[in-house]
Amino acid sequence: MEQKKKIIGITGGVGAGKSSVLAVLKENFGAKIILADLVAHELMEPGSEGLKKVTEALGTSFLAPDGSVDRKALADMIFRNKDALRTMNSIIHPLVWKTMKEAAEAAEEHLVIIEAAVFDTAPKDLFDELWYVYTTKENRILRLMANRGYSREKCEDIIGRQASEGEYRALCDRVIDNNGDESDIKRQLKEILDHEIC
Repeated sequence: MEQKKKIIGITGGVGAGKSSVLAVLKENFGAKIILADLVAHELMEPGSEGLKKVTEALGTSFLAPDGSVDRKALADMIFRNKDALRTMNSIIHPLVWKTMKEAAEAAEEHLVIIEAAVFDTAPKDLFDELWYVYTTKENRILRLMANRGYSREKCEDIIGRQASEGEYRALCDRVIDNNGDESDIKRQLKEILDHEIC
């Protein structure tokens, strides 16, 4: 019997350890991983459809002399100008989802994972399931302090700006508890995926 492709969206707050869950899915379950941030980045490369549309709407003041995006200049512009940020997001977000949907549908793998920070602009029919990678706030802070060198205050501030645990849980079909080690992640994923796929 032909195995049906499964497309799963994965989300979670900063420091939740989504990358370790994605690594297990790729290495142990042969999943194709698509990262929204990476797609968004590629859509702002010189010659891309995204950058063309953004410069048509916002001008070229944030471009470097070689035509590439000066990330600092762009960050400064959208930090100062909320309308510019909204305009850019209204152009890039639909393109990101369109690109990821096409990549997911074209993938030869039977398991496709799309990782994104937010799913509010995602096509409703794209996913079979949405998963939330859950880690306690304290563990997230400790990971961010260890991995990124952030102060506790900075961690608290970043976490405070993101969706709450309740909002993530309400959005998602399943919760992956990432407070343990890699073997614990493998065990949870095996329970879900063996049950689902076999």
